[in-house]
Amino acid sequence: MTPSPSKPLQEMVSPIYKTKINHTDAKRLSEFYRALADVIFRDENSLIKSSAEVRLINERSGRLCFEHTGISGRYLQLAEEIDTVIGYGIGSKHIDGKWESVEINPNNRQGLVDALKAVAWACEQSSALN
Repeated sequence: MTPSPSKPLQEMVSPIYKTKINHTDAKRLSEFYRALADVIFRDENSLIKSSAEVRLINERSGRLCFEHTGISGRYLQLAEEIDTVIGYGIGSKHIDGKWESVEINPNNRQGLVDALKAVAWACEQSSALN
């Protein structure tokens, strides 16, 4: 179980929390986002350099992980809601319908990790509501 995030992060992930995610999908999603948070946290050599790379990793590894589960077809706004949390977590700005790419540094890395953990928490909480 993922620890509760700060109140501001709980508010940020509330659209995810309010999505009715079934128990199996919630478990898969929360495990995935906890693992992604761990990867970002452990990237001490800065192999992942920007928020654009994080989005690409999220998109591609998510596709691979959830390809045959039907998750992408069941929760239409979920990917967009998660992308928003990632954007705010790292400190990106949403300009003309796109998130700017921001360099990951020691100052914003923890915000990104916390945001990803908040996504995992929100998925778990959504399942608990069902």
